[in-house]
Amino acid sequence: MSDRALKVGIVAAEKSGDTLGANLITSIRQKHNVEFFGVVGPKMIEAGCTPVASIENLSVMGFKEVILQLPRLINLKNSICKALIEYKIDVFIGVDSPSLNLPIAAKLKSNVSELKVIQYVAPQLWAWRPGRINKIKKIVDHMFVLFPFEQEYFSNFGIKTQFVGHPTATKIKTLKRATSSQDFSEMEELNLALLPGSRWEEVQYHADVFFRSAEFLKNLVNKKVNLKIGAANKKVADFLRELASKYCQDVAFYIDDSISCLNQSDLAIVSSGTVSLEAFLCSKPMVVCYKTSKLNYFLFKRLINLDCISLPNILMDSNVVPELIQDNLTAQSIAAQLMLWMIDDHRLELFRQNGKSFLDILSCAPQDNIDKYFNSLMT
Repeated sequence: MSDRALKVGIVAAEKSGDTLGANLITSIRQKHNVEFFGVVGPKMIEAGCTPVASIENLSVMGFKEVILQLPRLINLKNSICKALIEYKIDVFIGVDSPSLNLPIAAKLKSNVSELKVIQYVAPQLWAWRPGRINKIKKIVDHMFVLFPFEQEYFSNFGIKTQFVGHPTATKIKTLKRATSSQDFSEMEELNLALLPGSRWEEVQYHADVFFRSAEFLKNLVNKKVNLKIGAANKKVADFLRELASKYCQDVAFYIDDSISCLNQSDLAIVSSGTVSLEAFLCSKPMVVCYKTSKLNYFLFKRLINLDCISLPNILMDSNVVPELIQDNLTAQSIAAQLMLWMIDDHRLELFRQNGKSFLDILSCAPQDNIDKYFNSLMT
């Protein structure tokens, strides 16, 4: 295989997966003769991946939405598999989204028995549906994980697993961070980040209550509050800009640049997911929010095994970061939790210390773990 390019199929299903996939593609191509084909976003295309489908076709949030679009998703999965088989791939990499990528990997492996399967970003078995481990062991040859505890967790089940660090941590560490040590009471004005999510459904559930909570906060602190809005794309930005105008608020927009949005803020209101980790690693006190349809939430409650849903709390094994879920998510409750950050110096210092510590941990994983694995494939 060393005399030709290794052919790799790769599938990402979300905006965060596009970023992770692009970083992985760039890293591998710097040292290895590899061709990539797959389901991509703009960043993965820029990194050199040939598209067979777009992430936009796969971005679906919630159980109900998946069921409603199931026939389309099944057809899309079949067409993705057909295209990757025609490209005669040697390796398949699923980037996160195990409910999509594991079935694709299984179908590909049934057609190409010698295919190697890598899962990049571990399925969160420690949070929900741990019984999936037997299926994963049959399909996955190697796992690249973003958090240290996941290496031990999956290795204990006999899956070859390596902690490869988190690209978000690496990126944040290379940037000049605007972490203020100024006391909140001394600030003449506050910079508040609103990051309602990357998926359209998330934005629709969160946006209005985020803006209303900013109004409540203004009344509570009796000082100017500057809004910093993080939007995943232009469509979301246009929607949020129109909503902001209804509240007569001047805002600064950051399109596809949540880290800069956070770095220019003092406090943050965020959706659950990757952006909560970004806020944590930027040491920005936040309120984590999650709201979905009643059916999705009904199923969500019965599947999740954890007391906390946000990555910062999971990593710290604590409830330091406030989480407002479903009916508890109101404008008043968000504003109240933001106020608590401003008066609880002990909690704030604990949060910032943990954020700095995990930034160091997640940005210092040896990159040569990935290089060694691909070296073994090339020989």
